[in-house]
Amino acid sequence: MMAQKRSHRSPTSGKRTPASWLGGALLNILAALGVVCILLVILSFVFNVSIMMFRTGSMSPTITAGSIAFVHEIPAEKMEVGDVITADRGEKVLPVTHRVTSILGAESGQVTFEMKGDANEAKDPEPYTAETVRRVMFSIPGVAPAIQSFRDPLVLGGITIAASLLVVWAFWPRREEDEDGDEIAEAGEGTRAKAAAALRQESQSAVTRSPKHALALPVAAFLLATSNGPFAATDTTTTNTAAEARGQYLRMRAVGDESKMLNLSPGASVNWTVDVWADAPEPGTVELEIGSGQPTETIAEELLVNVYSCAEIVPMSQCSGGATELLHHTPLNELGAAPDNDRYLLDMPSDEKRRVQVTVTLARNADAEAVAGQRSSVRLTAIGQGEEVSLGPGDPGDPDDPSDTGPDAPDVPDDLPRTGIEGWLWILLIACALIAAGSVVVARTRSRRKS
Repeated sequence: MMAQKRSHRSPTSGKRTPASWLGGALLNILAALGVVCILLVILSFVFNVSIMMFRTGSMSPTITAGSIAFVHEIPAEKMEVGDVITADRGEKVLPVTHRVTSILGAESGQVTFEMKGDANEAKDPEPYTAETVRRVMFSIPGVAPAIQSFRDPLVLGGITIAASLLVVWAFWPRREEDEDGDEIAEAGEGTRAKAAAALRQESQSAVTRSPKHALALPVAAFLLATSNGPFAATDTTTTNTAAEARGQYLRMRAVGDESKMLNLSPGASVNWTVDVWADAPEPGTVELEIGSGQPTETIAEELLVNVYSCAEIVPMSQCSGGATELLHHTPLNELGAAPDNDRYLLDMPSDEKRRVQVTVTLARNADAEAVAGQRSSVRLTAIGQGEEVSLGPGDPGDPDDPSDTGPDAPDVPDDLPRTGIEGWLWILLIACALIAAGSVVVARTRSRRKS
């Protein structure tokens, strides 16, 4: 009579430990979030829905600063007075989101209309003309900073690495499965069938370790990394920010691509566009000056500034007679220190408008490693009608205090970009390598079991 071989597996080995349960639950939650992100991406492309982020309060209290708004693209003919609309103003100029105050006319599908911010005293300086606009569906206050943080290379890199490690963990073969396989091989025919059935049942119950659940998260992380999801239907929709400054009579409004401002590489340029006008009862002259902060020695001569002006509020390429070049490849440290030593740009009659485009370029021969993480600032100041109004990229400032640059947050004041090539691309490559390693491990394990 042959004695059956006793299993070496402990009675509790089939039970899940608290750590395993928590890990499985976490993986399922993150996988669900990944699926939600993927669905949002699909819906954004199918229904032309995107997200706008508001950094200024020109639409307060309807849409406060720091809010996000879901916008739906519609034919301009369908909009009505009172709608909150996002209107494009040219390829290199940020769109503006304000309330429609009047519709002036429609011709061949193009509608001409006027808008005004709820918090603004005066309507926008020029009418808008568009065939399609984006109508605000609803807004969520206070969410924009959290979404914007996903663009930080450190945050994005951390999420990507975490997602990759979860995938490898999900793919990694469990020791219990190997032990179960040995027991099945050593058992008799009847015992083998029962053990195989039990093993299948246990594997089906362990869905939290399934690679199909784990794959949803890195896909979502990839969508965030490439910024092609609903959080960034187009670059101009999500990365561009607007700023406004006003005195009693002087007005300034600026737009710029924040994503490019935060990621200049050698040879790359970024535009910052400022509209200047005055609502003055008496005629006069408005002087415009430009100044910089205190750049570090490393970056002081590497950032080159070009300044153009146009007597119309239109894209520079459409300026009648061509735009006027005011500065050409001027190093940042030659602008003068704001606000006391600004450099003169131009004079304009107070009953006219000016569009000024500041183009900042990081020199092609700049040392990317040396300038990485370096910061600087630039400001435009309008002087006239007995007052001064000052404005810098990304910050409306205080019209009564040109030297005020707002909250002392690392990415908010009128900073030019963090320059140089960041290391997040290397992090993404490492993450992809980890995912590939996990795939190889599971493939080899399955092949060994089949043989």
